[in-house]
Amino acid sequence: MAEHGFWSYAQRDPSRLALIAPDERAYTRGELFALQNRIANGLRALGLRQGDAVAVALPNCAEFFALNLACAQSGWYLVPINWHLAPAEIAYIVQDSEARAFIASDRIADTCRAAADEIGFPASGRFAIGTIPSFRPFDELIAGQPETLPAERAAGAVMNYTSGTTGKPKGVRRPLPPLDPDIIATLFTGFLSMFGIKPEDGNVHIVGSPLYHTAVLVFASSSMHFGHPVVLMDKWTPEDCLRLIDKYRVTTSHMVPTQFHRMLALPPEVRAKYDCSSTRTMVHAAAPCPPDVKRRMLDWWGDSIFEYYAATEGGGTLVTPQEWRVHPGTVGRAWPGAEIKIFDDAGQE
Repeated sequence: MAEHGFWSYAQRDPSRLALIAPDERAYTRGELFALQNRIANGLRALGLRQGDAVAVALPNCAEFFALNLACAQSGWYLVPINWHLAPAEIAYIVQDSEARAFIASDRIADTCRAAADEIGFPASGRFAIGTIPSFRPFDELIAGQPETLPAERAAGAVMNYTSGTTGKPKGVRRPLPPLDPDIIATLFTGFLSMFGIKPEDGNVHIVGSPLYHTAVLVFASSSMHFGHPVVLMDKWTPEDCLRLIDKYRVTTSHMVPTQFHRMLALPPEVRAKYDCSSTRTMVHAAAPCPPDVKRRMLDWWGDSIFEYYAATEGGGTLVTPQEWRVHPGTVGRAWPGAEIKIFDDAGQE
């Protein structure tokens, strides 16, 4: 049995907390283990084979997380779709990814139905969380399916789509590693280790941004594979984030500078209501952080604000709070395995 990985932790200690859904329903490791196994077995019964893709247009929810775990142990590509996109944009990604199953939320029922109809997506592979006309209920996918590990297990991956700054969005499809999913999960946690994060160790991870973003899902998945409970937020608001950090003694997160700015904008008496002393490694990226904002966050939360600079395609830099205090504005040094080169407009290094 692998040292880390959700499936290993769930079988060793199924009663431990695994996930807090946006409605604050708590899932134990055993309950989440059972759900993602039922999904994996249900999709296998649908005819999915290794290398197939599963497209999801969902807000943050327990089903999204379980689908990710199911794909990761079944040799499938999970394709997270920004559910704020227009029907034609969703249709393009579902079709381009060659998805065999499309799971959507009734929060965007009209959008997803229009997307599926536009490309003639098979009715047998459409599933809805809630009710969407022409989509099968999600419960049909998992009804009667065993809660045990699927008979055939293989490492899957996430296929994120780029923002489409030039032309259509492009799926970043890496070859599936020919390794046991438990081994891949253990290797996956090495990313957190770069920030000094340790397995279990009282860690709790909060997700305040959409899971369809590359880094948000990477950090959340890595935390789960490191044995950390994950707290999901649906719609992020500054005070509710502080409330959840206080309530669940959150230690880690992946955030963006705008969230820091909005929390700092709260009245002092509101901020004082919540204890954020549990925070240890609150990582931010995705946009430049004004030095004054970061300095105020460090003064408020202590040396728990880490930063990295990277891209979906790979590679990046990392800076600790201690290094940033010495070099305000820096994005740090190349992390292990990354090489940094800077070119001018003429392409000269």
